Amino acid sequence: MSDQEAFLDKELHLITKDAATEIDGLEVISSSHHSVQVKIVKTDHKQLRLLIMFPEGYPGSTLLVEVKSKTLPDRVMKAIEGLAEKEAKKLKGQYQVIGVCKVVRKFLEDNMFSVCAGELDQVKNGLIDSDKDELKIRQKSGSFLVKCHQKQYFMELKMSITDDYPRDPVLVESKSTNFPADLAEMFIRQSIEIGRRCIMPPAIVKKGEPPFVEQPSIYPVAEYLIKKCIKFYPTAPCALCEEEAFPDNPAEVTQDIRHPKYVEYVYCSHIFHHSCLDRFMKSPPFVGGKKCPNCEKQIFHEKWKATPEVAEARWAHKQAKRRILDEVTDFMDF
Repeated sequence: MSDQEAFLDKELHLITKDAATEIDGLEVISSSHHSVQVKIVKTDHKQLRLLIMFPEGYPGSTLLVEVKSKTLPDRVMKAIEGLAEKEAKKLKGQYQVIGVCKVVRKFLEDNMFSVCAGELDQVKNGLIDSDKDELKIRQKSGSFLVKCHQKQYFMELKMSITDDYPRDPVLVESKSTNFPADLAEMFIRQSIEIGRRCIMPPAIVKKGEPPFVEQPSIYPVAEYLIKKCIKFYPTAPCALCEEEAFPDNPAEVTQDIRHPKYVEYVYCSHIFHHSCLDRFMKSPPFVGGKKCPNCEKQIFHEKWKATPEVAEARWAHKQAKRRILDEVTDFMDF
């Protein structure tokens, strides 16, 4: 038996005897004088296989490592391969396999976003304005901070994931903002609902719809918050008068819910000045309910809950009173 074969026998014995107990989630699939194959599992979505090959001249030369995974992005697998080979070089002349496996396991432990690196790239490249927005990623805690601006309005968000992501939805909270409090709260409520819909099937399945499939929630939630809220509403027009609903200066936003310029948000996501919406909701036609002039969806709002019949009766009563006043005015002028 050659010295290399004797060395490999000892290392393979250590691998089969100690590797699974020293490294959480490791399973030895196969081992020979040519290669070792192991499986390392952190969660259902953070698991991989290492094909570790012994080159000629080992251990005087370094291991060759190939990573395979059905759940991790390609660039993450490439990063793990580079990390493994770097560790193997440090251990040149020694047993290298267990050391490499430990480094790979630690990578899965320390890099919460390894399973969703592609989504973070989408957020960074597709939603963040590098000139005025900020994105800070905290790998170990599994959270990232996003601060986005539009005109003088801003919102700072903390988004975080659990070890079971994407099976669990991304968690969202507002850290600071100068949007009106009720609108900012609505942003967060809606984003939570979007995340929930990514992982939970609908209660009622429409006929002909394909089977529900879970999907990662980071990008859909971030797209809603950044593109459809923070970047949209500061320049969005009132759906009726078509003037910008919000003033340029956030400090001038009124909090008085009866003020003519108070911004009303409706179920379909369009916004209105209070006076515009009040006039619209109290004017005919009423049959079938009032519909948003932008999207034709029915408007539902706590301030205007009257049925079409009641709304029409009130309008008719108001018109009758106005006619009486006009007749009296005409009589007095005569």
